[in-house]
Amino acid sequence: MRQKASRLAVTAAGLACALTLTACGDNKPADNAAAPPAAPPSAAPSSAAAADGNTGAWVNEFCGALGPLADLGQLQPPDMKPGDLAGARTAVGDFLGKIEGSVGPVVDDLEKLDKAPMQAGEDAKSSVLELFKPVRDEAKSAKEKLDAAPADDANAVKEAATSLQNVGKGLQKASTGMSSAKGTAEVEAAGKDQPNCKKLNG
Repeated sequence: MRQKASRLAVTAAGLACALTLTACGDNKPADNAAAPPAAPPSAAPSSAAAADGNTGAWVNEFCGALGPLADLGQLQPPDMKPGDLAGARTAVGDFLGKIEGSVGPVVDDLEKLDKAPMQAGEDAKSSVLELFKPVRDEAKSAKEKLDAAPADDANAVKEAATSLQNVGKGLQKASTGMSSAKGTAEVEAAGKDQPNCKKLNG
């Protein structure tokens, strides 16, 4: 999953670069070096079977909420012709919409997820939201602004392309931070045999 998010980040940044009027080839890769969230402290494992069952069920829902992220690695930027403003506008808008369509449900479902039966789960949920909510918000806002702009507004396309670069950086940060966000040995162990987690790691 992290590899898929990383590939999309490169794709998003490359597409945005192609749409700007600046020479991207001379730019060094941005240091997206916001350090990944620290792994939350492990909670003591519960010996109660009921507690274990509750934990497993919650982690299964947690993994299910992350499922749409698998779609990120499938996105490919469309071919565009130089000077084709209409084509560029469509490409950027569609790409932003697809990113929002993948990341948005993750954020929505995690926010609706019941409180975890263990602190490690709450820490993992908070970390994932911290990573992906800004990506969702920027993609959504940029697409709304682009859609509202006049069809011949080249500046609006440039601004949307810049937002797309920011989205790519956010996805790179998220791809790096996911292993820490998913967190503790308790969360990993609880999800090992859960169907949604198996599907996510497949």
